[in-house]
Amino acid sequence: MGIMIGAGAGAFRSETAEEFPVEKKTRNNTQTFQQFVSKLENMILTGGFKPRERLVEANLSQMFGVSRYWVRDAFKILETKELVNATPFKGFVVSELSEQEVEEIFVIRVALEQLAVRLAMQNASPSEIKTLRRMIDKVEDAYREGDILAMVEADGNFHDYVFQLSRNQTLRRMINDMRKRCHIIRYSAWSSPEVVKEILAEHRLIVDAIETGDICSGDDLAERHIGHAKRFYVFQLCTNNALQK
Repeated sequence: MGIMIGAGAGAFRSETAEEFPVEKKTRNNTQTFQQFVSKLENMILTGGFKPRERLVEANLSQMFGVSRYWVRDAFKILETKELVNATPFKGFVVSELSEQEVEEIFVIRVALEQLAVRLAMQNASPSEIKTLRRMIDKVEDAYREGDILAMVEADGNFHDYVFQLSRNQTLRRMINDMRKRCHIIRYSAWSSPEVVKEILAEHRLIVDAIETGDICSGDDLAERHIGHAKRFYVFQLCTNNALQK
């Protein structure tokens, strides 16, 4: 799924003011700039750009048909969100989390998402339960069709709706902030067919727990569901670090 944007992707002439005119973000084009930033952010969040992948100004400028001025400004915004970071002699690369950071984030995520599931148990109406089941169908349909992007989007929609059912906007924002912090982990487990089958089965069990108000099952499933991606990512991280020694 990665998109090749490294230095080897093609040769580019040196930047000049004529080739890449400075674009002022006026009222007329501010929305377009924000859309460009959103596209970059979405590609990082969904794995289009991989951890440690170098983001080359010239390649992104050509890919999206924007000036390098916009690309630089986008990098600054994404850096504040901890999605990219500047490295010596390389420029900007997609952020990577250490094993310690992963553990810390997931302790918080488990507690928050368990609370969201418990609140959903109290609030979800029969019609909302049906909506959750239809959303699961969309995830599974995309999986059967081999449409990874559609599957990732449908999975995100399903989980966000569960959080919405908590009727707690502060909690929902906190969860989404944590999910963005570990964007590079969220979909790492999707590359394993066996893990994907477990994830899909757990979706239905989570809805069953919400419908029946089974707090113990809900807590267990929330922790287990999040744990797949964490374990898979930590394994990959340790393997990559070992190979580099």
